[in-house]
Amino acid sequence: MLNSLKNLFTAKNYFADETDDDSLPAFMTREKVLVFAISFVLAFCLWFIVNLSRDFNITISMPLEIGEVPEEMALVDGVPDYASVGVSGEGWKLISLYNNPPRIMINVEETDVNLFEKVQQQVTAVSDVNITQVQPLGFSLGLEEKVSRDVPVEVQLDIIPHDRFGVIGEPVLEPAFVTITGTQSKVAEIDHVRTRKVELRDVKSGKEIELNIEKPASGISVDPGNVKYRFNVTEFTEGEIRVPIRLRNLPPGRAVTYNPSTVTIRYSVPIDQYSEVQNTRPFVAYVDYSTIEEDTTGLVIPQIERAEDDYDVRLRSFSPRTVSYFMVVDD
Repeated sequence: MLNSLKNLFTAKNYFADETDDDSLPAFMTREKVLVFAISFVLAFCLWFIVNLSRDFNITISMPLEIGEVPEEMALVDGVPDYASVGVSGEGWKLISLYNNPPRIMINVEETDVNLFEKVQQQVTAVSDVNITQVQPLGFSLGLEEKVSRDVPVEVQLDIIPHDRFGVIGEPVLEPAFVTITGTQSKVAEIDHVRTRKVELRDVKSGKEIELNIEKPASGISVDPGNVKYRFNVTEFTEGEIRVPIRLRNLPPGRAVTYNPSTVTIRYSVPIDQYSEVQNTRPFVAYVDYSTIEEDTTGLVIPQIERAEDDYDVRLRSFSPRTVSYFMVVDD
């Protein structure tokens, strides 16, 4: 017994000797932080438990699920995906309802759906809460024969190339037509569908992108729901050419001269086509005789027209913008 007590005091002295007096303040600080943290968590839990015992009012989005529609029929009007339901009750019950809202079943054979009653029946069977409001309160259901037809796709794509770049060639849309399905009355009103608006900026090369199709109307399905669009982009350079002004539809016995008799045309052309275009005359300038007949100022504006379809040349500007003319009439 005496030896046991001696060993106990010896052990205490050992730990006391091993403890660094300089580390005591740091140890005590950590101990205070730990005690404070535990106290805070316990206090928060107590506050949470007490407050959730009170009554609250919240709004919950509850999904609507439509019953099976006969294969050869379709709904005349679309049905909302969710109902906005105001509920009141104890916090504990509302948390469960909020995290797992029940699905509201809708029978397609019903003509007029009272959504308030359906929500009340479904919710009260799940949880002891009160329904304060439902939006929408109800809606009508109607069935018509389902039909399908193919309609063209209109692309809503804004391509903004990088400086000195441009789109060349004809873009490719796949597929160019899609199938719409719905009630006969609604399908008959739709002659095309559009893609969702997309803007591409600072484009330097061609690419293929996928475009989603906008749903044309409620209750109408589109297949496929997206299309592929391919286009080419290349770098352009500038060219310049001087061309004479010609006269069109000149009646016999008359002649017209211009001052100046030529215009300088500036144009853009893909870099890889530049050398070939230099050996051609890609534009012509002309004035129609009817313009001269209607003029009272002595000045006309030449019309510029592309003369080459083999190259992707684009008019930028021409000068002068107006020329004077002199008419000669033979006796």
